[in-house]
Amino acid sequence: MAATIGSVPHMDAKRGTKLILESTPEIPAWVQFPKRALHENMMIQFTEGLPGLVEREERIVLDTSSASFVDQLTGFYDRYLAATDAGDAAALEHFAISEDYAAGFREYLSQLPHHIETHDVFMLKGQVTGPFTLGTNLLDQDGRCSYYDDQLRDVIVKSVELKALWQMSRLRKFGLPLMVFLDEPALLGFGSQTFITISREDVITDINAVANSIHKRGGLAGVHCEANTDWSLLMETELDVLDFDAYDHMQSITLYPAELRTFLDRGGWLGWGIIPTLDKEAAASETIPSLMARFDEGVEMLVSKGFDRELLMRRALITPSCGAGGVLTEELAERVFDLLKEFSLVLRQREGFA
Repeated sequence: MAATIGSVPHMDAKRGTKLILESTPEIPAWVQFPKRALHENMMIQFTEGLPGLVEREERIVLDTSSASFVDQLTGFYDRYLAATDAGDAAALEHFAISEDYAAGFREYLSQLPHHIETHDVFMLKGQVTGPFTLGTNLLDQDGRCSYYDDQLRDVIVKSVELKALWQMSRLRKFGLPLMVFLDEPALLGFGSQTFITISREDVITDINAVANSIHKRGGLAGVHCEANTDWSLLMETELDVLDFDAYDHMQSITLYPAELRTFLDRGGWLGWGIIPTLDKEAAASETIPSLMARFDEGVEMLVSKGFDRELLMRRALITPSCGAGGVLTEELAERVFDLLKEFSLVLRQREGFA
């Protein structure tokens, strides 16, 4: 089935949401509009409710030096415990994603009832910026990376949990299975000189904290990463879906056959990002036959390493290679989503899943 990463270049939330619902009818996601407003940037969109949060020159920082920081921190942990341990809905509401930060979420809730009435919806999808990406991009008042501060790192991980749980609390009323993706583009740099002091165990622990919180509420947890991410790290987590760039970086997922086999054996799924979004020319020129040939080549790479082809097909989601809200125009993004929908239908018909 087709699913999406979330972002589009559109400014009109109603139009952008309708586009995603029509393009991914069985697994629709709410839409992010990064070009609509500063607060829809993925490094800002999920920061409401963080202690010490201040906005400086169009950048969000965590000011731990403020006189009120300790009180804010205490209130944060009180609300976290109330929301997670006691199931306090009012405490969870403190971590809501407001319309100023996510116009697409409100529009999604508005359009979903009609969509569900008129389509066979399999699952609803949400997303949140992952703890590693958020923590390595949010700085403190002195310009230091928040992820290197144990206290701030813990706050960020718990905040990501709460943002995921708040989305699930809103979507649960539709009575459908739920899936939440963690967007972790910064993991591309893990292991480089930039993040040399961050351990593999820390990253796995933090991702698992969010995934387990989603699991406890009955949802599936996925991740989207880019390019040549160390996929073996993510295969060791408790995530259910790994979404990778199968258009430009197919080989990266084939480098860890033992870890991938373990991941699939425990029920994991792969999201094949086969529809290009990072190259305007490719988005404008690729066709279903050309993309299918590229996809089949990727599948055969894994089959040649001993993976069962039918299992790969049954455990496959089809997605764009990345969010569409970056380099694409609205026209190109709409072409990408047309390709996404058609590719999924053609593949399912070919494989006998339609």
